[in-house]
Amino acid sequence: MDLIVVLISFDIIASKFLDSYITSYRAVDFYQERNPFLAKLLSALNIDHDAWLSFFFTILMVGVAVYFLNTAYASMPYQLLFILTGLFTTTLNLGAAHSTYFGKKNFITRRLLQGRKLEA
Repeated sequence: MDLIVVLISFDIIASKFLDSYITSYRAVDFYQERNPFLAKLLSALNIDHDAWLSFFFTILMVGVAVYFLNTAYASMPYQLLFILTGLFTTTLNLGAAHSTYFGKKNFITRRLLQGRKLEA
């Protein structure tokens, strides 16, 4: 199970790297963080539109989560929760990277943006 946790951690980090790389070089519009916790942190630090900071924050959060999975929360249900959440996060990151690269919405980004009106 520990190997799967490590592989999922690498998947999360690699998919976020791909998303950050594509966002920084092929941005259709300016980057704006949609994670509310990270958006508050970025606004408190007075940092705007930085996709790479989001990537480094992802590395930090995955590292903290893996540390807790190996110390305080070492039971099987927590590891399964991390694996399922990690697969979901990887899917969202890859969907966002795909959408940014090709410049059009895919089935993942359509579901994420459903009900949200974008300003023209």
